[in-house]
Amino acid sequence: MTPTLNTNNARTSELAQLVTASRRKPTNGESPYQIILNRVREIVVERYTPADLARPTELVRRTIGEITRAQIQDYQNAAPIQNLAPLEHDSEIIVQRVLSDLIGFGALDPLLHDAAIEEIIVNGRELWVIDERGKRMISDSDLGTEEETIGLINRLVAPTGRQVNATHPILDAQLPDGSRINATISPIAHPSPSVTIRRHRLVARAMNDLVRLGTLTQPAAEFLTAAAQARLGILVAGGTACGKTNLINVLAGAFRVQDRVIVIEDTRELQLPLQDVIYQVVRYANAEGTGELNQQRLVQNALRMRADRIIVGEVRGPEVIDMLVAANTGHEGFLSSVHANSSLDALTKLMQLSHLAPDMRIEEKTIAQWIASAFQIVVFLKRNNDTNQRLVTEILELTGGIEANNAILSQPIFSRVDGSLQRTIYPLHNAARLKERGVDATAFRPNGGRA
Repeated sequence: MTPTLNTNNARTSELAQLVTASRRKPTNGESPYQIILNRVREIVVERYTPADLARPTELVRRTIGEITRAQIQDYQNAAPIQNLAPLEHDSEIIVQRVLSDLIGFGALDPLLHDAAIEEIIVNGRELWVIDERGKRMISDSDLGTEEETIGLINRLVAPTGRQVNATHPILDAQLPDGSRINATISPIAHPSPSVTIRRHRLVARAMNDLVRLGTLTQPAAEFLTAAAQARLGILVAGGTACGKTNLINVLAGAFRVQDRVIVIEDTRELQLPLQDVIYQVVRYANAEGTGELNQQRLVQNALRMRADRIIVGEVRGPEVIDMLVAANTGHEGFLSSVHANSSLDALTKLMQLSHLAPDMRIEEKTIAQWIASAFQIVVFLKRNNDTNQRLVTEILELTGGIEANNAILSQPIFSRVDGSLQRTIYPLHNAARLKERGVDATAFRPNGGRA
């Protein structure tokens, strides 16, 4: 027989819930979900520190779930009394959404898990995405207030040990999945926050993939593969998001299996299909302004690591001097990229970057000679803004010489004519070097073979 006391307690508890619910008045304009989210947030921020929420344990997640279920029950009790709108979703869907908003990445969660999205852009309360076809779309997801969005971004970058705040209003970091995030807040940015998340996607793993995608032709693919196998220095040039990293990753696939490769990057992007690979990534200065390890230091360190091949993901500063010196003292076959507007502009850019080296007193003629000796091939990529297709528009060969004005001598080996990447009339200057490395150079003659 059930004790009367328990029945009375149950009725009292139910009555207490109804009384409590009747006293809770939602703010005008709040949706049922916002009412529950705000009530859960009030409880959670009193119970947990920001650090707890940035790296939540399973116990924290479970507790917040229980708090949310209790608030859902409160809302359902209050709904008939206050004539509130019914909940739009099942309770467990609401629980997962609250967890996402409070200790996950909110409106960004589904976007970060969508492989078709290349970039995520936040302009204040507006959320934009750019897909793999280059199509730009606005999302109807609600980001919340500026403070909520900043909190979301800080949860996102918590594993990096960095935060964006009034003291540090600009954030540049790499997420654990390899994506690059830049965030700027007021008073620097208007609207605030301004966030760009560039997803890291290697759409091609092999040369055949690039041929299939139309990035380059089969003859050009075979030539670049041969150049990489023959340890020619290759410089990949182009603008932002034109496919430079992807091409470097594919070119590295032509290295010898037994090669020891050292990769130096500003942020980790490359995923080489090789066994003996060491990745070195730049470390920025901490809040006290110490602890920085830049690319120049990493290049210097790589020279002491018995590397067969060295890859500098993107040369952007004084490390160019160390790279050129290394390439001219036995470390041949460098593979690197640079931001540039054309193949010839890429060579000029290397000259300009060399002047960023502190106390640089090397003659420009010497720098030009080092570049002409370090690199034998320049590949220029361009992105079609209408189709988002990445295209190799030119493959340039350096002949090793320089002119009186320190201009580096070169000749186009492949150029785009009427939209097609075609072999030019110029014979290969490095044909003998290819032959020495066991590569049949006759296949790449202007008027014969497969080219």
